[in-house]
Amino acid sequence: MTSSRATGAENSSADPPTSQQNSRRATDSSVQPDDEPDSRAGKTDPTDTGRGAPPDSTDSGRGAPPERADTGDVLAASVARVRRAAGLTLSAVATRAGVSPAYVSQMESGAANPTVRTLAQIADALGATPAELLGGTGPVTLAAAPAFLPRFAPAPLLAQADGHHGIWDLTAPGASRIGARLLHADLGDHDHPTAHPGEEFALVLAGSCRVSVGGAVRLLRRADSCHFAATDEHHFTDPSDDLLMLVVLTEE
Repeated sequence: MTSSRATGAENSSADPPTSQQNSRRATDSSVQPDDEPDSRAGKTDPTDTGRGAPPDSTDSGRGAPPERADTGDVLAASVARVRRAAGLTLSAVATRAGVSPAYVSQMESGAANPTVRTLAQIADALGATPAELLGGTGPVTLAAAPAFLPRFAPAPLLAQADGHHGIWDLTAPGASRIGARLLHADLGDHDHPTAHPGEEFALVLAGSCRVSVGGAVRLLRRADSCHFAATDEHHFTDPSDDLLMLVVLTEE
């Protein structure tokens, strides 16, 4: 009996599951465990690249290119800048280039349309190259003042003669940066308001006169001087009969 029970127990443990147990297992297998990742998790729509719309190929992000300066304006500004930096007058540049001072002035105002040959002549007169005057990046070599011989001269005797009026040019021939004049009881074209490029220096050697500069009026007597920007409106008045004045001015 004892072995019969043991055998029966062993047999019972091997019995196939009941229909109720099968039903429960089927139900459990349909439920997905919480810790099993969803096989669809992380998947995306194949039509969605996730990068948004591509940027417009025509938009480089740098904006529109800057406008280029007009060649004529560049040339005009370059000629004027280099000439002034070199301390050259319009006449000096014109003489070197074989053109008229009026033509050089027209180039600086942008009114002239020079040929290649004329441009090369102007550039050579300024100690530059055509490319540099047209806006090239190369360094501009400023032209040195032209060489000239010194001038040694006493004051003209007539400058001290009573009752004689006159103006004497004491500038050395070939000089281009400054001019010197001796005035004796004669104010020339400075007896009325005027203005011009450069600077001016006046020294009264004898007598007296009045100077007006930019609205300021002063009486200049012997040994008095005045240094001013000639671009300010100025003029001299009331010269004495024995006025002797040295005037030094820079050219354009």
